[in-house]
Amino acid sequence: MEIITYSSKLVKPSTPTPAIHRFHKISFTDELAPTINVPLILYYPPPAKGVNNQFENICDHLKVSISKTLSDFYPLAGRYIRKLSLIDCNDQGIRYVQGKANVRLSEILEPETGLESNIVNNFLPCEIGEADEVDDPMLSVKVTTFECGGLAIGMCFPHRLSDMGTMCNFINNWATRSKGEYESEKYSPIFNSTLYFPQRGLPELDLRVPRSSAGVKNKARRFLFKGDAIKDMRKKVGYDGNGSRKPSKVQLVVALLWKALVRIDEANNGQSKASFLIQPVGLRDKIVPQLPTNSFGNYWGLAASKLGHGEGDKMGFQDFFKILCNSVKKTAKDCAKILTHGEEGYEVIINPYLESNKNIDDNEVNFYLFTCWCKFSFYEADFGYGKPIWSSTGSFPVQNLVIMLDDHKGDGVEAWVHLDEKRMKELEQDSDIKAYAL
Repeated sequence: MEIITYSSKLVKPSTPTPAIHRFHKISFTDELAPTINVPLILYYPPPAKGVNNQFENICDHLKVSISKTLSDFYPLAGRYIRKLSLIDCNDQGIRYVQGKANVRLSEILEPETGLESNIVNNFLPCEIGEADEVDDPMLSVKVTTFECGGLAIGMCFPHRLSDMGTMCNFINNWATRSKGEYESEKYSPIFNSTLYFPQRGLPELDLRVPRSSAGVKNKARRFLFKGDAIKDMRKKVGYDGNGSRKPSKVQLVVALLWKALVRIDEANNGQSKASFLIQPVGLRDKIVPQLPTNSFGNYWGLAASKLGHGEGDKMGFQDFFKILCNSVKKTAKDCAKILTHGEEGYEVIINPYLESNKNIDDNEVNFYLFTCWCKFSFYEADFGYGKPIWSSTGSFPVQNLVIMLDDHKGDGVEAWVHLDEKRMKELEQDSDIKAYAL
């Protein structure tokens, strides 16, 4: 496959940002976010004949509509001043790249096969690497067209400013503007993060992300857990479908992968190391009072699950699942008091971050980050020619990271696992993984 980039330019907001909004302070939840670009790619099949053929050049049309969207999301068109922890909203613009691929979309998106995860990085506008330098655009977008008429829209958002909720609100704003159905009350961002979470000068979460992926030897692979496999896992933890709450498909997949990773560690070392596993938990709907879904910034805390040396060696799948569920439930419950319990409430967010940074540095602890992008709205993003047929993240230059997304049907999970090559081969041969994953 070859992708020819034929245009790369900076796109500015269609309306200049008022001087009163020139500087955007980040919140303390933004301070704690990793220094990294977060990739998301949406894949669109060729539009049906006669559908929205008024767009002579969809790439140019998308460029015009994103310029209008940037007038609402003006911090994304600025530049981050790291030493001051603020965005200079100078309208310098986002990076907007256009490219052509010499293949058909169907040639690379065969859902039942083991897609090489590094292929999708070709549809991203920049490398997935350390961000936040003064010259880094706060958002980069790449639109790639295929020979069949389909296209991929690849985006790299700065985690310094946005979580997946903010990303989806941006995409919805852009898509509805492109389609001519924009609703300002629904999709305009609300800049209220510093009102609830004023800066505290806290350290950012250090995931050891390199600036470039050159020389990085980790392996990334997509494991597909289809709906039937999720049903079987639910039965394995004792769910019979009658009355009790349905076990989360995400926690089932996390438990299965965590168990396999502990088993691999035990096989290689005679006894598994201690494990520290974190999962981001969204705050907007858990804080009391709840925050609007279009609140701009990072609104998530961390649920931490722990195992001591050798503790997981004798544990079964149900045991891992129970530990994870209890951790997430406790974090979600504690989040309700963030705004009502003063410093004690803020510690619900701060303490897991500080503990995470400590465990990342501990050679006697296996640190894992599992993040879930399920149930977000990007599968509804219609820019005027239909909804995406698939969505993906990219291949990160880090290890011990798992990103989970809904499959296209919505009842399954795609887990993008990042490990070193040796453990990836061992994970692929794990009996539970072979039983449930494609």
